[in-house]
Amino acid sequence: MNTDKISFTVEEAALATGMNRSRLYQAIGKHQLKTFKAGRRRMVSRKALEEFIAKLERESSKGAA
Repeated sequence: MNTDKISFTVEEAALATGMNRSRLYQAIGKHQLKTFKAGRRRMVSRKALEEFIAKLERESSKGAA
């Protein structure tokens, strides 16, 4: 998969992050992961994925401290 892309379908985002689609759709539903529509396709920008993962890392490190 080309990880130089700047946007991904949810399925591609799942592959790129190692998370499953259900987890990403759950995050989208809770407004934790920003998405946009391109025609009928739901897309996730690289920036939104990076921000989402950074937030998960911050939350995880708070619990470990």
